[in-house]
Amino acid sequence: MAEIRGGFGSMPEAERYFRGKVNLPTRRWNDLWQGQHARAFVVAGATRDALLTDLRQAVDAAISKGETLEDFRARFRDTVQRNGWTGWTGEGTPGGEAWRTSVIYHTNLRTSYMAGRWETLKRFPYLRYKHNSVRNPREQHKAWNGIILPSNDPWWVVHYTPNGWGCRCTVVGVSEAKMRAMGWKVSERPISIQGDPPPEWAYHVGHAASGSHIADAALAKDAGAKWSELPGRSAAELGRPSQVPLDSAIARPLASGIRDPERVREVWRGLYGETSTLRDPSGDEVLLTDQVIEHWLEKPSRLDGREKYLPLLAETIQNPFEIWANFAQNDAGQIGLRRYYVKRVEVTEDEGGAQKRYALTMIAEVLPGGVWGSFDFFRGNKPQPRSRQGLLVWGRSEE
Repeated sequence: MAEIRGGFGSMPEAERYFRGKVNLPTRRWNDLWQGQHARAFVVAGATRDALLTDLRQAVDAAISKGETLEDFRARFRDTVQRNGWTGWTGEGTPGGEAWRTSVIYHTNLRTSYMAGRWETLKRFPYLRYKHNSVRNPREQHKAWNGIILPSNDPWWVVHYTPNGWGCRCTVVGVSEAKMRAMGWKVSERPISIQGDPPPEWAYHVGHAASGSHIADAALAKDAGAKWSELPGRSAAELGRPSQVPLDSAIARPLASGIRDPERVREVWRGLYGETSTLRDPSGDEVLLTDQVIEHWLEKPSRLDGREKYLPLLAETIQNPFEIWANFAQNDAGQIGLRRYYVKRVEVTEDEGGAQKRYALTMIAEVLPGGVWGSFDFFRGNKPQPRSRQGLLVWGRSEE
């Protein structure tokens, strides 16, 4: 069979699946696992949002416009040059570049296509595995050719295609009428073979796309919905210190809490204007906008004294100890992503005429697209595991 091309036919579901992802800088291919990839666009080694955005546009053109692998390779070379991206796996040889671009192109096209196909296939009572012959085919995938199982059979949770690097197999829906007309019967469920599919591919991209059967922690957060954070890789598992080191604060908190909404607006605009753009140590930009403050001020109960720490927001983003990408999932199974900037400082405040020093942990939350969303504060030395799990995007050395 010829190499898959972008022009597999218009499929709005595939486009929606791909465009529903958020950019996530990663250093290694396994920074995310299985269904986590359903809501994050990643290219291993691409750690800048601008670079990911350009790569994403190239993949989107293949999915939505049918651009070929050679079209993608031309876009890839231009993107690498414009963004000054070096050190990527495959760089330096024609063969290495051909391999890397093929992996990015085919992986994104196949997963998007099969995620989109699931919207139709899930309506069929049965599914049939169809092996597509390619150069050096996997013998195990050939052995699965023609297998028919109910669409809700647990075998599909692991074996729905693609189920391996470079897999070109597919799945087709089978109706009751088709079963009778062809004289087909439900197959015996194949015996599981360890390592096939490989563990990183042992998930159902259709389920992951719609929020079902996500075994690991691909999560999100969004206003107006009930979201639950799921466990990701912890700071301890990644060898990070159990306690965030204590920095000296650059800015000082306001003298006291401000209960007047109009005064909060004045203070905010004096600090950051209506909008302000900060750059974090990973090289990404974060937009501060007073729209968030306006949303905050909709409930007067939120003016509980925390607003006095707003001057510390800039240094939390510009000089954090860590930047985490944290996931959450709502009751409907929808998935999204946020970044958390974590910093701990020693501050001095006047309390009852006396100067009091204490440790303050600050967590700035940034939404997809690099827009600041919220700012939380915690006094004392209590650890904050909720905000220090998932994917470590950037971390300061302990030295």
